Parts: sequence; C-alpha cells; structure tokens
Amino acid sequence: MKLRDWQEKAFPLWWLKKRGIIKVVTGGGKTFFAIYCLKEYLKENSEKSILIVVPSIALLDQWYEGLSQHFNDKDITLNGGGEQAKSIKQVCITTIDSLKNIIQEIEAEETLLIVDECHKIGTEKRGEMLTNKWHATLGLSATPERDYDDNFYIIIKKILGDIIFDYDYIDAREDEVIVNFKLLYGYAALLPDEEDKYKKFTKSIQRRAATIGGQDMNDYPLKMLIFNRARLVKNSKNRIPYGLELIQKYKRESWIVFTENKKQAKEFNDVINKKGFKSGIYNTDLNDDERQENLDAFKSGKLNVLVSCTALDEGFDMPEADGAMILSASSSKRQRIQRMGRVLRITANKENALIVTVYSSKTEYEKLREESNRYKLEGVPVKWQQMTL
Repeated sequence: MKLRDWQEKAFPLWWLKKRGIIKVVTGGGKTFFAIYCLKEYLKENSEKSILIVVPSIALLDQWYEGLSQHFNDKDITLNGGGEQAKSIKQVCITTIDSLKNIIQEIEAEETLLIVDECHKIGTEKRGEMLTNKWHATLGLSATPERDYDDNFYIIIKKILGDIIFDYDYIDAREDEVIVNFKLLYGYAALLPDEEDKYKKFTKSIQRRAATIGGQDMNDYPLKMLIFNRARLVKNSKNRIPYGLELIQKYKRESWIVFTENKKQAKEFNDVINKKGFKSGIYNTDLNDDERQENLDAFKSGKLNVLVSCTALDEGFDMPEADGAMILSASSSKRQRIQRMGRVLRITANKENALIVTVYSSKTEYEKLREESNRYKLEGVPVKWQQMTL
C-alpha cells in the first residue's frame, strides 16, 4: 500500500501512541489510511482484534469493499444493515446503531477501535457504549468538532484522543488529491412577507439575548427563535426558481442538489424535470430498492441531477458529480464541508467542480462571506451574484 504524502506524515503521529483523531477532508483518503494503520497494527499485534464503527449502511458497504482487498471474507464480521453478527471475527465492521447487539462480545483491552465519521459518537448514549479501555484507537472525520455542543471535548476526545493531524481542503487542493473547485454564492431575496417575519424574529432574538445576557444556546426560548428564523429563511420561496436558473446557466455534467427538507426536494425535482433535466430524488421517503435504483442511475449517467436532503451528507462516494448546489445554506460548518466533499473527488474526465450556495438573509451572508474570504486567500475562484427579478 503506497501512502500519499499526508498519510506518510500522519502515520508516525498515530503510531507513536496508537491513539488519536485524523481530521481529513472528504476525498482525501482517510479510509485507505485507516486500513494501512490497522494492517500495521496487526503485524505487531497479530492476536488483537479490530472494531470499525460507522454511522451508515453505505459506509458499512464501502469499508467491507475496501477491506476485502486485504482480508479473506472469513476474517471479517459485518454487523448492521440487515446483517446480524453471530460471531465476532478478527475484523468487525458495525454501524453505530447495531453496535449495541455485539458490544458485550468485544474485549476492549484486546481491540483497536476505529470510528469513521467520529463526530457521530458525540451523544451521551453512544459515548457511554464506547467508553472503555481500548488497546488502541483511531478516529476519522473531516469535521470531528461539533457545532452546537461541547461533546467533542466531553465525549469524543475522551474515547479516541486528541486531533493529531489536520488535512483540509486547501492542503488537498495543493497536493492535487481533490480537483480544483470554484465557489458561487447566489442571493435569492426573501419575499416582502418573508422579510417582515425575518425582521420580527431578529428583534425577538435580540430582546431575548439582552434579557439573558448574551446568545446562550442552552436557553430554549432563544434557541427556538433562532431555529424558526433559520427555517423561515431556508424555505423561502425564491430559492427553487433561483436554483433552477443557476443550474440552467452554469453547465455541468451532473449535479447533486441539497435541499432543506423532503418537501423542498420534491418541489425542486418536479420543477427541474419539467425543464428537461433527468432528475431523481434520494431520501428516506423511498424504499431501499428505489433509492439504490436512483443512485445507480445517477452514477451511470441516466440521471444528471440527484436531489437529496441530508441522506448524501456523509458516507457516499460521488466522484461522478462535478456540480453541487446547496439550496439551503446551512449554518453548520460540518454539514457544508461534508456536502462540498461529495463532488471534489478526482476522476479521469473531471477538470474542476463548481459548488453553488443559495442564500437569502444577512445572517447567512455574514457566515458565507467569512468562508469565501478564507478560500479567496488560497486562490480559489469565488463569485457572488443575485437573482434576476
């Protein structure tokens, strides 16, 4: 297994204590790196075991496919996604939700614990299940820190250790590990009645913050005001027609479109199909067969637009896509990084990727401006424009 430059640098940092978190962008090769680590670990600890914890069935399948190139099937246990482990073999891959079925069979002191998308274990229930005296640990995520709580420090870090290596989009772009990309921010103005509601929410937020002495997100009334304002903005009516306008204007081989919810996904899918695009939906309203059918059709080129909510945020390789439209500009840095990563993997015919973000409020603008300034300093092309009325 030949390592990339960043992997060569990261491995000795992990090997020193065999504990810690590798923070690497989506598409940077963190799964390959983890497989290298576990193989080296087993060379020195041949009697030990490997437990790999993932958040989704998609990642369960991807890990199994990757490990099958290095291990016999008889040495791998799958647990989750319809697979119920009857016995635990040397290498076990499990979804987080199915871990409870086998955790009593795992000898932590004899096991290397690997957690992919490790920010997902930052809840009290999951953290309690994984808190143990592991022989070794390795966490993987593009975004291990969490946006709205301190559970990275309270839970995740205690289980897996510190972030010992950080490899971001700029590093990956310079090393040609991901494709070059462009950023486009498009302003879809709120309708007059939406603007009035937005201003009322903002005044209420300011009053509540003044009453409690600051923006304390543990204050439920304040949190709900901010949540409801964000929901108003993300569902604003102009987003769908403007998203259509941008997809028509900026030609791409294929697009992944991230929407706020299933209703918005359906509306956008209906509109864009009427304009001649071959579009399909990917969300939990569809059964497993329908979702897989649309995913396969997108990967093969039968569909050139795939519309989703959060189902494609993590765990899917989408190297075929060269355009991403974020129709609802999330306040979550983690979610934005995950969504951008869906289209930045290198393929033979992809010269660059375009990432479009639609926004409708001053709150969104301020966060996006900060993001754009950071990327512009590194030479990433950035463009701002607004909807034609």
